[in-house]
Amino acid sequence: MSRTEPITRLEVAACPTHRMDVKHYAPYEVGCACLSEVRRNELAQRLAQAREEGNPLAEMAE
Repeated sequence: MSRTEPITRLEVAACPTHRMDVKHYAPYEVGCACLSEVRRNELAQRLAQAREEGNPLAEMAE
């Protein structure tokens, strides 16, 4: 599956090592290869909650 949404600040916080490498995040809808499937699912839930709350961490990373 490829990404349909922009990379968010929350995702970059979960994997700061690769924050400048967009291709690192591209194959995943949420998260990256550094995270296990369980961690990506947890991150997706946290991201959904952050979006509901209007949390700035859900905004696109710069």
